[in-house]
Amino acid sequence: MRIITSAFALCLAVGGGAFSLSVDRQGFVSSLVSSSGSILLSSHRKDAVVSGSASTNEDAVATTAVVYQPLSISVDGVTVQVACWHPSDKVGQVSSRAAPPLYEYNIALSKIGKSLANWSLPTFIDRSFALEPTRRGVIPSQDQQQLPSHCPVVLLAHGFLGSRFDLSHIGEELAAEGFLVLSPEFPESLSASYDPNASKSGVPIDRSSINDQLLESVCGPLSPTSYGIVGHSLGCGTVDRTGDEKWTRVSIAGGSPSVRGPRSCFIGSVNDGAVSVARAIEPLNQYNFAQLDETTVRSRSWRKLPPRTSFIFRDVNNGPNHISFLAEPCNDAMISFLSPLLPVAQLLGIPVLDFDRYQVSRDSAATGKVVIPLVVDYLKQYMITVE
Repeated sequence: MRIITSAFALCLAVGGGAFSLSVDRQGFVSSLVSSSGSILLSSHRKDAVVSGSASTNEDAVATTAVVYQPLSISVDGVTVQVACWHPSDKVGQVSSRAAPPLYEYNIALSKIGKSLANWSLPTFIDRSFALEPTRRGVIPSQDQQQLPSHCPVVLLAHGFLGSRFDLSHIGEELAAEGFLVLSPEFPESLSASYDPNASKSGVPIDRSSINDQLLESVCGPLSPTSYGIVGHSLGCGTVDRTGDEKWTRVSIAGGSPSVRGPRSCFIGSVNDGAVSVARAIEPLNQYNFAQLDETTVRSRSWRKLPPRTSFIFRDVNNGPNHISFLAEPCNDAMISFLSPLLPVAQLLGIPVLDFDRYQVSRDSAATGKVVIPLVVDYLKQYMITVE
């Protein structure tokens, strides 16, 4: 059985031609048909469980267990979901056959349509996925465990129409190195998990109020030894505005590096079609950021990373695009659900944030192999290592 979303179909009128979008009962886009009856594209439903590349290896591996613990905080009466990763005291053989935790990843197509094209779409077309971690050795929390105290804390800040799981692959690796990692769902996420305007005060909650409450209610009692923050795209603005000059900051695929405080790392790509890395060149030079070459980064051959460090992928054709920096399971879920809408968005001139490029490149895992060691080593050096 197919349900025709008439509200959406009415919006798709271009040059006198009309299109109708078909959605199945589970909320998956199934086809796009022109007014002449031609089938322009179709898709088949995929399993709602999306696995990371690490879960394909069935062998047991010696690894530090990482605990994933879903949290929530109340921000002016609005409940905000927070993904949390922290190290476990379990070290040894962790089998990849063991059931991993599942991340509740939601794509609100109704919210995406409203944000990008001011379309009013029904919420029944929204979709939820259960994502597996990227890293082996991530285990679910047993009830609500006490979070580790007196350890370094890193916040993750997703971008526009992102998710608290976008940087989960980085969060998992940081937790394995002894960090407590917290990733809140911000109002600009692709999930419609809360209404930022439903605050008690009547003032919409935003990234700053969410992070302030997170630091006060979750981090405050834990007496962290140091603070850091990693952001992607729009999250790079959050990187710059959060904390004080003692924080260590990492900006990925943003318009420019943070120059707030002495410790800042910038990562970008000339193949980013959503945010031009050219905007970052002048501040990188002006504020004396060391520029790492790709050979050094890929071989991990640095002795010590400078306090202000930058790395830019220079391959203009095959370098990472804007969403290559996100966790592979998140991108796979977006591909499986949103691919049928890509031709429509391109036809209407709606920004697709490099989704079209990633549909071809599928390079999240390859990008992560380069970026994650750099981010982890940089944060370890300035948040854990005693100089």
